Amino acid sequence: MAYCEKCGVTFSDSKARCPLCGTPALGERPAAADSGGLDFPGERPFFEEMLEKESLTRNQRRLIYFEIVSIVFGSALLITLVADLLVSRGITWSRYSSPVIAWAFLVVGMPVLLRRYPWILFAIIAPTFVLMLFLLDAMDGRVQWFLTWALPAAAWLLGCAAGAIGIVSAIRRRGLNVIAIGLLFAALFCLGLELIIRLNTGSRPLFVWSLVVCLAAVPVSGMLLYLHYRIVRQASLKKLFRV
Repeated sequence: MAYCEKCGVTFSDSKARCPLCGTPALGERPAAADSGGLDFPGERPFFEEMLEKESLTRNQRRLIYFEIVSIVFGSALLITLVADLLVSRGITWSRYSSPVIAWAFLVVGMPVLLRRYPWILFAIIAPTFVLMLFLLDAMDGRVQWFLTWALPAAAWLLGCAAGAIGIVSAIRRRGLNVIAIGLLFAALFCLGLELIIRLNTGSRPLFVWSLVVCLAAVPVSGMLLYLHYRIVRQASLKKLFRV
């Protein structure tokens, strides 16, 4: 029988290390250890073996993450509905929070399952985003601001997002250029958003604050592109910032 001088247990000779602490086994049991040591069953598995069996693959981790997200957002939806029923004796304000919670669940949970399929993910999130805005406006039985404000702004936002995703997906080596592309499309969205606001308020179609955004974003984007393609030499963000 092998012996561990640290734990004071004996175990099978086939085990090179103590199953409790991992200390290398001794060939024989000292006489001084007979007073307090307990024999360790040879058929009990090593803790290391148990940990190896419990190790999870990436797919299993993604599924666990998706389950946790589902429980969190499902609980939030249930709590808001129950709270509304108890306080208001009916479904009142929870009609507005429920679509937001459901869409937030798609935004947080679906990227884990569809991270390799950005266009499928976009095809799910984009129409549900428009549907959420419509439901928020139509909950009172009247459609007021959706057609004039929400729909044009959402369509322009999704168009800019689709353009950014398309360009980023076509890039082979990603790094600072991804941030630069995001800034450019964010500035482009601001231009369209100000135009939509001015058209709905009856003002002249002029660009004021969105032009300031563009003047700030375009030089920064140019600097990031220069750093990426000239200095960094297409290094990834992980290598650049050592994450």
